[in-house]
Amino acid sequence: MRKIKKELARLYFKLTVYANVFRLHEMRFLKRNLRMEGGERVLDVACGIGVFTNGIASRCSRAFGMDISQGNIALAHHFRLDNTAFYIGNAEKLPHPDESFDVVVSICALEHFSDTSRALAEMFRVMRPGARLLLTVDSLSNINDPEFIQFHKTKCLVEKYFDTDSLRGELVASGFEVKAISPILKTSLSACICKNAIRLIEHPVKFNIYSILTYPITLAAELLASQKTQSGIIVGACAVKPKERFDK
Repeated sequence: MRKIKKELARLYFKLTVYANVFRLHEMRFLKRNLRMEGGERVLDVACGIGVFTNGIASRCSRAFGMDISQGNIALAHHFRLDNTAFYIGNAEKLPHPDESFDVVVSICALEHFSDTSRALAEMFRVMRPGARLLLTVDSLSNINDPEFIQFHKTKCLVEKYFDTDSLRGELVASGFEVKAISPILKTSLSACICKNAIRLIEHPVKFNIYSILTYPITLAAELLASQKTQSGIIVGACAVKPKERFDK
């Protein structure tokens, strides 16, 4: 009976967390850019309740999730898989030796850090030469509504927003080689849908139903959007820690 309850809880967890129009698009970006052979060690920086950590775990040998929130980590522990581990920590001072990981991911987290350069430097430090970094950040660069942006910044505790140029600049300054960088949810239709979604976040049932109904619409809009568009609700980036400088 205890096992059945845990499985039902896990199912409920997936349904309520994955039904998120933003996370669904971020997961799509992650799957498109994250190619693993199965033996990698992965670190999820600012993992929240471990959604992406657990999602990656089946594709690697070991996945670690770190978050500064004790509540998030407590919940992540409840749903963790056999090859995942979660701990409380600070992204600006990671408790790992140099060159510990093959992959580092950070999903919509960098914009919340007070010192983004320090956080990126720490990610770079714990990555092995040739290791990959995948991250997404809040942008809202296709929303021309200062009042809403201030609402979002206050509500979601955003320190600063990024666009493709500013994110690329910070990654390069930290030593990374940028392989891919692109806006996500970049159409005006997606922007309108996302504004409504953000206002529903405090109402989980309505938010999840809204996300399920609107994800196919936003996906179709993204597939039809011009590849030249450089603004979006989110920006996703894939970068590597160069090997050359370490091989000499």
